[in-house]
Amino acid sequence: MGRFGPTHRKIPVPKRHGVRDPLKRLAEKEASVKDKINNPPKEHDVQEVSNRFKRFVALANEASQTRRKKKEPRKKPALQIGNTLVEKRTRESEEAFLNRASNVQYDREVEAGFGVKFGVEVEHDDKTGVIRVIKRKGIEVDGMLEKITDEKRSVRKSKAVETARARKAMIVERKLLKKQQALEKQREDEDLLLREYQYERVPFGEVVKEPPSLHTLPRRATRDGVPRPGAKSLLLSTLLEPKQTEVEEPVVKKASKKKAKETKLDLKGKRKKLPAATRMKIEREQQNVIEMY
Repeated sequence: MGRFGPTHRKIPVPKRHGVRDPLKRLAEKEASVKDKINNPPKEHDVQEVSNRFKRFVALANEASQTRRKKKEPRKKPALQIGNTLVEKRTRESEEAFLNRASNVQYDREVEAGFGVKFGVEVEHDDKTGVIRVIKRKGIEVDGMLEKITDEKRSVRKSKAVETARARKAMIVERKLLKKQQALEKQREDEDLLLREYQYERVPFGEVVKEPPSLHTLPRRATRDGVPRPGAKSLLLSTLLEPKQTEVEEPVVKKASKKKAKETKLDLKGKRKKLPAATRMKIEREQQNVIEMY
């Protein structure tokens, strides 16, 4: 909002309804003017008064009638505090009225606390100002409700204790089961070790025709067809073998010829578009790195 009204004013624009059916519009126009044109009078010799004159007569009659405005009584400001209604007095300032209402509210709060403490109810008569102290009904009921709540609390506590004990027992049982399973596994491992390394004891004087047959091999024994770890022949060792033969053999020319025959130009991928000299250079560098490895 600006200082003298809204800054952004909306300019009224006629609504665009699009192209309408001309026959339909003509029918609507005729229906709206049907009672106004070609409307003969009801009686032949009587001319009716126009509607404008009728409205003028009605306005003249209203103006001739004197109207008395009823004075409505002014509503005094009031505040509802509990059961009492605090009304503003005549010629009382607003600040004084609010102070009086706050004092009444404070008194009601004190009385409510007093009634809760001693089990009574304080009643006020706003017209006469009489204060009555009445004993509350249903104090025994309150005691019964307190007993019921205490019983419910005790039941909840007992249930909570039982659930805690059950959880503790479950945790202890799980721990024992885990320990038992670990011991069983350890025993099984020990039994396997004992089976592998059992000695056959032959008593004195017994005839033995052949040595004992061992089903399990010792730790560092070699099996047929299974190489030892670290003794496998690697693929790179095949590349290193011809180098060792070259060092041992005095002739070097034959090996160089073989290498020249083996090196073929790679005409695939990115090297396809390179010139022949650069391609040969890349191939030689690659071969040197492989031999160094």
